[in-house]
Amino acid sequence: AVLKEKEGHWEELDKDIDLAKVLGKEPMDMTDAPAELTPIQKSICERAFLIFQGDTKKIAKAIGSTSMAVATYAKEKGMELRPPHFVTPAKLPKKKKEKHDFKSMKNYNAKWLNRITSMEIHPAFIPCDHDEPCNDETCSCVKNGFFCTKHCGWGCKSRNFFRGCACKAGQCRSNSCPCFAAKRECDPDLCRACGACTEPPNQRADTGQRCRNDSISMRRHAHLLRAESTVKDAGWGVYTKHALKKGDFVHEYVGEMISQEEAERRGIIYDKMNMSYLFNLTSDFVVDASRKGNKTRYINHSSKPNCEPKMITVNGDIRIGLFAKEDIDAQSELFFDYRYDDHMENDLIVKPAYDVDWMKNPKMANKISKRKNA
Repeated sequence: AVLKEKEGHWEELDKDIDLAKVLGKEPMDMTDAPAELTPIQKSICERAFLIFQGDTKKIAKAIGSTSMAVATYAKEKGMELRPPHFVTPAKLPKKKKEKHDFKSMKNYNAKWLNRITSMEIHPAFIPCDHDEPCNDETCSCVKNGFFCTKHCGWGCKSRNFFRGCACKAGQCRSNSCPCFAAKRECDPDLCRACGACTEPPNQRADTGQRCRNDSISMRRHAHLLRAESTVKDAGWGVYTKHALKKGDFVHEYVGEMISQEEAERRGIIYDKMNMSYLFNLTSDFVVDASRKGNKTRYINHSSKPNCEPKMITVNGDIRIGLFAKEDIDAQSELFFDYRYDDHMENDLIVKPAYDVDWMKNPKMANKISKRKNA
């Protein structure tokens, strides 16, 4: 009201309002107004005195009295204008920040969390959709060892909902980050404090972004080079152009996504051809990079690799990321373990260990490489 008064708002209203039309009769002549204020006028006079900054003429016009009566009443009551008092933010009492660990891994159901972290391989993720709250019987996410996501029916209301992280000082590259510990990339919809996905894609995140756990979704891969492998008669190999530190993201292993049944059929053919680009993605699907893929399809096998593959959940999808297992010098060739000799058997899949000759004898693979590149 004070600001409106300074802008002359009330004067404009006075010009626009026709009291004769509003009241249905001629306005009262102020000379005929009583010398004293009525009880109702007295009750609002003090507030009007502050609003109109002591202007008795405007106060009298507003309450329907004379300026003399208003001035007399203000003098009797000792009304005075108080100097403006502004409260600065510095004088406001600082509220103590309550420590809460809403996003801590301790808040999740221990039984469900243990099932998620202990699973060797997962089935394909399908968001749950049921009427009752998530539990062991109704929720497909709980049964299959997944966290519920924003795509699920109950969403953030589920007890199994993954809440993201609240990392502020770190880079989300250790188990102190709930996302990293759960083998998930940071989701900007959930992880508001770490700054995930704030830097542009297709480039390394600089010092402006703390989070380093968004490399697959933002395509922050290393610069890789394809050349003849240092392993004799092994054909092509992949090298890193720049030095890598332990834990750095190398690249995503991509290819054609096929069923386990089709992978078994192709695997028989690939073994006879002394080659294979198959990589188990879930218990239902396999990634085959023989026809479609990127430079990672040329990374050779080694029992002492400098890279390691990890299954990372990105926006609900499981994807394969290759990460540096140790510090790697520039212009070094990259290797990872194909794990053909690892046996896997659980309720979802049975994968026997294989002992293939072409992984031990590079000359056999070289013949296939020449035929393939001819």
